[in-house]
Amino acid sequence: MEEIFGYHQDLKNGHGIVRARTTGQLRSWDIPRTMQALGVLKKEWGNIEFPGIYILFDPKTKKVYVGEAKDVHNRIKTHLNTPEDKIKGWNRAVIVNDGRSAMQSDFNDSVIRKSFELYLIMIFKANRYTVVSQGERQKHNSTQKSLYNALKEEFDFLLLKKNLITKLIDKSGQEEILKDDLRKLIEKKGWKIEEWKADEALFNGKKTFIRPGSPKPKEKPIHFQITLRDKIKDSLKKGEGYLLVPRGGVLFIPFKIIQKVITDVSKYEQNTIDIWISLKEDKAELRYSTNTIDVTEYKIAK
Repeated sequence: MEEIFGYHQDLKNGHGIVRARTTGQLRSWDIPRTMQALGVLKKEWGNIEFPGIYILFDPKTKKVYVGEAKDVHNRIKTHLNTPEDKIKGWNRAVIVNDGRSAMQSDFNDSVIRKSFELYLIMIFKANRYTVVSQGERQKHNSTQKSLYNALKEEFDFLLLKKNLITKLIDKSGQEEILKDDLRKLIEKKGWKIEEWKADEALFNGKKTFIRPGSPKPKEKPIHFQITLRDKIKDSLKKGEGYLLVPRGGVLFIPFKIIQKVITDVSKYEQNTIDIWISLKEDKAELRYSTNTIDVTEYKIAK
């Protein structure tokens, strides 16, 4: 994205405000939770509505709230004076728009604002934030769809440059399913959850290790590397247990199946074993070294 967009960020001014912009359309204001900073913003914008997206950050609870408004200044003022309980401890707001008033701004379209509100909720969740707001999907006409697609990559670039996120949302069908949604999926299948930890679980007496893997974008199609070490490698060697890969259709692969691609038993004496998962539109494959097997049948969701 560096070859498409440029980025400039001003130094923090005396009111604690940091302005930034891309060489495309987006502008941002990073402001502290003070009436003084909000007043400076109001003076800069004048008595005119400026629409856009905003993110509130609560550092103590690590919560974020993503919202949208036709008049961002007034909405932030409301959050400052009468904050909602779920984000009452916020101390920083980041506002993003195209730097134009409601009369001219593309963000004057509520469908565009709500679309990016939902997109930012998704991307902050993917970056392990606790997001306390909810968005809703929008229906786009051809003009709205074109504008949304044109700005989405620029939003990604801005958030990365401001160090608000470290990763982007995976391609549809390859995105990681987060723990809360994963648990709901397991419960919906009627499986008895006897243990539920950060990266381990016990379903119906089946010892399971949860690993989403790390994407390797240079691989086509994209592969996800899963490193097996210590007790997970020991369980694999014995062929006891399962690997749950919370991506795409969610793979629930018995270790006895994974053993089929590790034909050299001496490899179990290594410190780690790296396997690879590739997720295509209608197929999932497991690879170790030059050995590959089809594991599509082990998808437990659509």
